[in-house]
This record gives sequence, C-alpha cells and structure tokens, in this order.
Amino acid sequence: MRKSTRIAVAAAAVAALALPLSACAGGDGAATDGEVEISFFHRWPNEPKNTYYSDIVAEFEKENPDVKVKVESVLNDAYKDKVKVVAGSANAPDVLFTWSGSFVDELVSNDALLDLGPWLEKDTEFRDSFYPSQLAAFTVDGAPYGLPVGMQSKLFFYNKEVFEELGLEVPTTWDEFIDVLEAIKDAGLTPIEYGAQEQWTIAHYVGTLNQRVVDPEVFAADQDPATGEFTDEGYVEALERFQELATYMNDDLAAVGHEVARNAWIAGDAPIMYMQSAEVGYFGDAQFEYGTFNFPEVEGGKGDPNELTGAPEGFAISKTTKHPEEAERFLEFLLSKESGTAYAEQAGELSAVVGAVEDADVPEITKELAQGIVDASAMTTWLDNAYDPQIVQAYLAETQLMLSGQQTPEGVMAAVQEAAKRVRDAS
Repeated sequence: MRKSTRIAVAAAAVAALALPLSACAGGDGAATDGEVEISFFHRWPNEPKNTYYSDIVAEFEKENPDVKVKVESVLNDAYKDKVKVVAGSANAPDVLFTWSGSFVDELVSNDALLDLGPWLEKDTEFRDSFYPSQLAAFTVDGAPYGLPVGMQSKLFFYNKEVFEELGLEVPTTWDEFIDVLEAIKDAGLTPIEYGAQEQWTIAHYVGTLNQRVVDPEVFAADQDPATGEFTDEGYVEALERFQELATYMNDDLAAVGHEVARNAWIAGDAPIMYMQSAEVGYFGDAQFEYGTFNFPEVEGGKGDPNELTGAPEGFAISKTTKHPEEAERFLEFLLSKESGTAYAEQAGELSAVVGAVEDADVPEITKELAQGIVDASAMTTWLDNAYDPQIVQAYLAETQLMLSGQQTPEGVMAAVQEAAKRVRDAS
C-alpha cells in the first residue's frame, strides 16, 4: 500500500501554513529539458484533501521523472465558474475535476472533454477496477468521459446517546420521523441542525424529497431539458414536507453555513443532521457515538424508498490536451487501488475502486457507508447536478426564500416551471 505515513507527515506540515487558493506541487511546477508538464485542476484548496493531492502528485512525479504536474485548486462555487470558462479552451487543464450528472453532460456538450473509451478498451483491468455503477455515472451517449474518485451518499447522522436516553428508534417512515422529532423537541432540544446559507444544501433535501414523492417516470422526464415541466403536484408536496422539517430545525438556519451547522452538531447542539458520507472525516471531536439512517419513506409517495441520494465525483481529461498519454498515466496513478486506500484513510472519502475502502484502516462506519452505496437499489443524483443550471438557480433561490418565509411552495414551483419553459424553448 502507498505509504500513508508520508501523507500524514505532509498533512501536519501543511496544516500549520496558511495555504493560498492555488498551489503548484513538485517545486515550481516548471518542466525542465526532457520533462513534459501537465496541469491538474481540482476543487480542494482546504485540508485534508489539499495535502493529500499534493502528496500524491509528489509521489507520481517521483515515480515518473519525465512528467511535471502543475496543480491549481479553488473551492466549489469558484471552481464551477472557472472550469466552465477554461474547459475546452487552449488554456484548459489537462486533468480536471468533474461532478457527474448534468455537470459532465454540459462539459461534453461543449466539446470540452476527451472520450476515454479507446483508452479504457485497451486497459480493461483499470476500467474494471471501478464499481460499475460509479463508472456509469460519467457515461454520456454511451461513451465514458470521466472516472470516479469518490462515492458520495446523503444520510441522516444521529446521536445514539440522545436516542437511547429518550427511548427512540431509528425511523423508517415519515410519520415515525415526525414522532421522533416531536419527542426530541419535547425534551427541550433542537432536533435537526441545518445550515441553509449555501444553496447546495437545499438541493440535497429537496432532491431527495422529490424522489420519494414524485412518480418515477415523471421524475425522470423532468430531468430531460427538452421535456421537463415540473407540473406534478408531488413537487409542491415535497416542498411542504421540507417546510414541516424546518419547524424542527435551528431558528437561524438561513443565516448559518453548513460547516458552522456541522460543528454545532459535533458539539452536541442537536442530535440529527443530514450530511454526506464524506463528512465522517470531520467528526473527530464528537464526544458521542453516532449512527446513520436513510431518508425515511414518505407514506403515499411514489418513489423507491431504498434509493440513496448521492453521486460519484471524479476526474476527466481535456479534449485539448497536448499530452494525453501523460494525462492518462497520471489518472491511472491517481485512481489506483493503492491511492484509493490512502484516500479513504487520509481524506475520509469513499473510493470508487473495488476493495479500496475494505482494505483501508478506517472506522467501521466508513466501510458500512461504502457498502451502503454499493448495495443501494439506485442513486438519486444531486438536484443541482440533475437539472439545467437555469432550473437549478430558480429552484434553489426560491426555496431559500421559502425557508425564510418570503415564498410559498406553489410560488417556488411557478418559478421553476417558468425556468423549465425557457430551457425547453431553447432545446
């Protein structure tokens, strides 16, 4: 296994420094005679992933002295904006991070990504090292345009000690969930910690509720920009249920960021929070035992209650790269089983490589989360990756207003329907 001690030592050193938003690994990143320079663009200038990737790049350069890797990283929203501008251009990074779903679809439609099919057909051992469901998420019109680095799912994390003290069982249905929340509230506690300042957190709640409530055929049809209408009454019901949940959340949720809310949950301010599997790595300061449960089944809802919300994220190669062989070699190193095991151990992530998490020295819950994704009946793509950006913008902005009492569920959907019509007309 790649030596995780090197990553740990590097993490300790870098954690003490104030890191800029972009950095070059392997010295100044400039290629010398006999070397090829490739660029690598990702979305983690923060710890622990910034150090993890810096260390992986250094290891790759050591094993591949003919290649220099120049690294740039910026945070989520800035990344989304910048990569859409540079991808496919003459200045595009050779290797770049991408979400699955509509994000990779948009990059492909803009002719920005390299079709990885010919490479993977030759290197079938590497292709088959990934869980098929995670690899398929980057397939567009039958061709693979990305490779998964990490699996993601969304679950309710709960404080087992509070549940035990109050005699509560893990809920499996909506009515059971509301009963649990009422019992926690009656005990004088805030049941659910939530930060709605960042709109992507809204996408996770609403996207899951839509899947649970709306007819699957309608749900799928509305994800197609050419057919999406969002007129099914289930969408309003999903928002009404979100409103109901909000009555059990902290009062200042619209002004609270997700990280602040997560720290409050870790501190024990509320026993329940809806979080991603990847966030387990941040729970080191939690002084209680925690568990997870999937979003409960909504009585009368038409969607499969055994689905998990989540989607893999990964990396792609720019179509304009001048160094496809070196970019492929770097990706194969970055996404090897050894790297995936280190990724789980050092970054707390769920590698999409078969057996990587199982072999990792990680808490048992991490392995359970990975297996839960593999065993899920299906994965519900994040709302903000499932729809056209115009629809997403309307959905999230109007729902944020709803949470602060300035909009109604019907008003939210009216705005979404208007955005969907604009998208249909442009299709």
